[in-house]
Amino acid sequence: MIKGVKGYIMNIALIVAISAFSIYISVGKEFKSVFKTVFHARPGWLLFLAVWMLCYYITDGISMWIAGKAYNSKYTKKQGFVTGIVGTFFSGITPSSTGGQFAQIFLYNNQGIPPAASSGILMGCFIAYQIVIIGYATTIMIVHSAYYLTLGEEILGMAMFGFAINLGVALVLFIGARSDKFQTFLIRRVVFLLSKTPFVKNYEATSAKIETFFADFRHQLDRLMLNKSMLFKICVCDVIKLTIMYCTPFFACKSLGIEVHMNQFVEFIALASVIHLINAFLPIPGASGGSEGCFMILFGFLGRANASSAMLVWRFSQFYYGMILGFITFLVSKDTKSQKPVETQPIRD
Repeated sequence: MIKGVKGYIMNIALIVAISAFSIYISVGKEFKSVFKTVFHARPGWLLFLAVWMLCYYITDGISMWIAGKAYNSKYTKKQGFVTGIVGTFFSGITPSSTGGQFAQIFLYNNQGIPPAASSGILMGCFIAYQIVIIGYATTIMIVHSAYYLTLGEEILGMAMFGFAINLGVALVLFIGARSDKFQTFLIRRVVFLLSKTPFVKNYEATSAKIETFFADFRHQLDRLMLNKSMLFKICVCDVIKLTIMYCTPFFACKSLGIEVHMNQFVEFIALASVIHLINAFLPIPGASGGSEGCFMILFGFLGRANASSAMLVWRFSQFYYGMILGFITFLVSKDTKSQKPVETQPIRD
């Protein structure tokens, strides 16, 4: 337990250090100008941003509630919110967001849903999220393709890179879950070759984990197909969450008095989606450094001082604000204390 706490503290320190260094590099000689701009931010817009992102976490909690209620009819929206926001905190302080799932399994267990069932819930939510993020990104890139082409090779390359990675991962997951031949190819060819490198230390153990993962993925995908109503509701929640997230750079500019217009609103969403696509695969806790760097590149057209100022407000509202809410919730919620589990119910059609 002590080692775990030390690890979390080290990760938080790493997040702060990398973020501070990224901000220093981004701001440069514009420190006074950036500080002045942020200090004179409009309180009304800052309050709006706080409420706006709170809506994100409430929506995330609703999706947790929708999934949890299929296993426990007494599962409440409040419990879903606690599970979602605490998961956000632990995802933010662990590499590749790995801690969030363990925290949510722990909470689900305390709320009366045992680990076997909660693992299925989280896998189902992951499947729904992959469907939505690919669909959302595809829609934006098709509808707003002309805008992407005007951004230059660097930004267009970032957009295509982020989209290609997410699409590739989704295809591997869905094809691997449905095709035994493809799964065999991954294990006997790809993993075997990687076992000759430092990336895979134990071929047998890694192969077993991959087989188990695909089996669980296939099982939960089949269950979701039997409950399309639940899948649709979770996907709607994910669409709302992504839309809220992608709007924050525009509202951050508004809060600072940076001159942006409504005809740029969709363009801001398109650029913010690129940051999210790339950040999903950054192994550093909280995607620190990568987030700030991507923002400065994509929103550099605002000018260095304005982009740096907007980045500070955007980063706090979209990341640190949720971390603070999650940490407070973890400390005060009774769901973090063990409770007697209740009997689970089968997923309903």
